[in-house]
Amino acid sequence: MKSAAILTLTAVATLVLGGCASFRSAAPGDPLEPINRGIFSFNSTFDHYLFKPIAKGYDAAVPNPVKKGVSNVFQNASDAQSIVSDALQLKGAKMGDDLGRVMINTTFGLGGIFDLATPMGIERGNEDLGQTLGYWGIGAGPYVVIPFLGPSSARDLVGRYGDGKIDPVALVSSVPVRNSLMGARVVDTRVSLFPAEALMNQAALDRYTFMRSAYLQRRQSLVLDGKRPKEE
Repeated sequence: MKSAAILTLTAVATLVLGGCASFRSAAPGDPLEPINRGIFSFNSTFDHYLFKPIAKGYDAAVPNPVKKGVSNVFQNASDAQSIVSDALQLKGAKMGDDLGRVMINTTFGLGGIFDLATPMGIERGNEDLGQTLGYWGIGAGPYVVIPFLGPSSARDLVGRYGDGKIDPVALVSSVPVRNSLMGARVVDTRVSLFPAEALMNQAALDRYTFMRSAYLQRRQSLVLDGKRPKEE
């Protein structure tokens, strides 16, 4: 429901901006920039007063082995999602690796708490449905900033909606357990962003532009599996 509401909100904003000629400050590829900057500012404020303090408290209070185990569990769930995208992109080798990772880490790694597959040399496929759409030639579309969730593109927004339908955490039947897991994943993800945040604060004169450029470049690299675009 939340993903559908976000999609609807973004579509309405796009239609409104499409008929308004006054937004001339928008950069190429970012026609929603005036609204995106407002949402970016809102997200930054919300993060500063809520997400970041919670994440810092978690990072300081929880022992590193426990934090590593929590991260491994959520990465294992992500690997399970990747299997679907691997199959849709006809990437048999990656699909085999991700399937092997999930089987090994879920069974011998006690539900993914221990990552035994990486030391064995089994690499992550690291695929999602947004990348899958890009693989089959769907353009990224306009850059968008989603309330609470951060940077995306129109293509990745659709991909996120699809990923949510196959997210092992979202499929947990118990609502209290599911919500607790989702909350823990948000905190774990926020902690993992501390190094990138420090780099951005040091290097960026305009944090919004830095974030947009970093996100779009990373997503393009993932879609192309690290290869250069053909036009280059």
